[in-house]
Amino acid sequence: MRRYNLSLAVALALSTAPSLTHANDNDTEVMVVTAAQHETSIKDAPASISVITSEELNRIPATDITTALENVAGVHILRNTGSEPKVVIRGLHNQNSSNGNYTLFLINGRRTSSSETVIRGASFDLSSIPLSAIEQVEVVRGPMSSLYGSEAIGGVVNVILKKPEEETTVSGSLSNSLPQDNNASSLVNDADGELAIGNVFARGALVPNSLFYTLSLDMSKKNAWFPDDAGDNFSPQAEQDRKTVRGGLSWLPTEHDEVYFDVAYALDDRVEYSYFGQRNAVYKSQYDSEKLTSTLGHNRNWSWGQSDFSYFYETSKVNEDNFHPLVKKAEMTQDNHTVDGRFVLENVENQLISVGGQFSYTSVENKRDYSSDRSVTKNAVYVQDEYSVNDDLIATISGRLTHNNQFGNNFSPRAYLVYNGIENFTFKGGYGEGFKAPTIFQSSEDFSLVSCGGRCTLVGNPDLKPQTSKTYEFSTLYYATRGYVQATIFFNDVKNLIDRDLDPFFNGTSNIIKYENIDRVETKGVELEGELDILDSLSLVSNATYTDSKNKENGMDISYTPEWLANVNLNWQGTENLLLFATVNYTGKQKDGQDNTLDDYSILSLGGAYTINDNFTIKTGVTNLTDERLDKTDLDYEDTEMGRTYYLTVDFEF
Repeated sequence: MRRYNLSLAVALALSTAPSLTHANDNDTEVMVVTAAQHETSIKDAPASISVITSEELNRIPATDITTALENVAGVHILRNTGSEPKVVIRGLHNQNSSNGNYTLFLINGRRTSSSETVIRGASFDLSSIPLSAIEQVEVVRGPMSSLYGSEAIGGVVNVILKKPEEETTVSGSLSNSLPQDNNASSLVNDADGELAIGNVFARGALVPNSLFYTLSLDMSKKNAWFPDDAGDNFSPQAEQDRKTVRGGLSWLPTEHDEVYFDVAYALDDRVEYSYFGQRNAVYKSQYDSEKLTSTLGHNRNWSWGQSDFSYFYETSKVNEDNFHPLVKKAEMTQDNHTVDGRFVLENVENQLISVGGQFSYTSVENKRDYSSDRSVTKNAVYVQDEYSVNDDLIATISGRLTHNNQFGNNFSPRAYLVYNGIENFTFKGGYGEGFKAPTIFQSSEDFSLVSCGGRCTLVGNPDLKPQTSKTYEFSTLYYATRGYVQATIFFNDVKNLIDRDLDPFFNGTSNIIKYENIDRVETKGVELEGELDILDSLSLVSNATYTDSKNKENGMDISYTPEWLANVNLNWQGTENLLLFATVNYTGKQKDGQDNTLDDYSILSLGGAYTINDNFTIKTGVTNLTDERLDKTDLDYEDTEMGRTYYLTVDFEF
């Protein structure tokens, strides 16, 4: 197996420090909104936060947002053969369950999730957004339950879409990628792993200075991947056919008011495969999913601050046709209704106070897995006070009180300090608590699902407790004319983490596996980040993350949590029209579900982009140049890598 030495990756992550000599205000004036729910500079934001801009998304060979998130410090993307990629922040995830997510996904600051319904199969949290429609992606590492409530226990990914403008523009891309090891298996038709994507995004004014619109369409088709040399017991990657249309209207009746309406409709047809070596046969399961979301809202700038009110509706449906004779066909539906309100008070001396509330109602209909329809109601109020102690020190205190009709009340506090009193330096640190209630299916006593390929039955547990976390972090940022370097230490203490019990009992018909609370899980580590403009045309961006994660109940490492993650990106702007880049992604040693050690590995990718004219850009390259294939190394990896893959993309804008 070809490898890149970890010490090299860490050295590159730190190599930016010696040349950082002069402050550059422009580098630190990137504006973010997720950390405080209003616009602030990334330097002053009360959180550890990373930003992926639209320019960076256009530069890298990203097929969806999760591809871009792979290069963010503290973030690990878990991809198995069927389910959606799982975004893991600072090692916080389930050991034995693929559906537990501790990262909250937002689009324009509003949550999007079908997790109550979609225990397996498709979801639309991040994959249904065309990259051409994205202004930037903000990643907050650490709990944000004090502002966003449940699910924000590990962190937040907020996708901010481009706003409409007076001038009409149309942009988009067409791309195709194909793995080199693409000999279609005789067991699965068209199992070459080919991925084709097309999207278009338009925005402009319907009525000048008054009524604006955005409209996007995204389509992708991915073949299954099952190379002939995969060997026994290898389940192919799923085949997918996705279509998403998204539109929005923004009306400005006065110079102080905005009324907005957004709607999106997504389809995801997926076929997952399971390989049975004893029969040398592959069985398939079909998941046809659709999702409709809409938002109606109003925001206003007042003399004393801002207000924002919105109503969000989401309905998701999954039709499942499983191959196993014991698993009946199912139609699962989830409806979400959410009302949000928020005030930002700006004219308070040395303070900026945010006060808000939220009401949400979620209902689930799934006659196969539940004996009756289920629902949950949540109400919350929160307050945040950002106090400028002096010109150099900002103290932020926030808290959110949430009432869940099943699990009662929870209060999530947070306190954070940002200090800019030393030239070229920023110091940040704070304490926060996170909260995540069990999902409907995890806590329902009448939930029952045939799983494990028909060898077990997964049941809910009404005795589950909500998961809570306590997090401490401290970071130091040094910024200068040609780059920056940052170091962050973090500590998470999680109680009652929910996972599947791996010690099933036999009820005379099937092995019963239920959800249970793990008494205590601890993750701690260090994040190192840096960026350096070596030359005006040559830049280096790199990071490294060390994570120590333990189940304090049994002393075992949390499975599928690499000890080290490192990313190195070298970008060369050869001419005004030509960009070349090289990327190395290193994943360190990790434990599997049986506490066995899995080897480390590295992925090297090369690519380039050439701007033909103002309207067209061509991007091409190869990902995983060293042809790293985890299925050839150990089938116990949670991740899959399709080996050396070639891609070609054409971007357009008019």
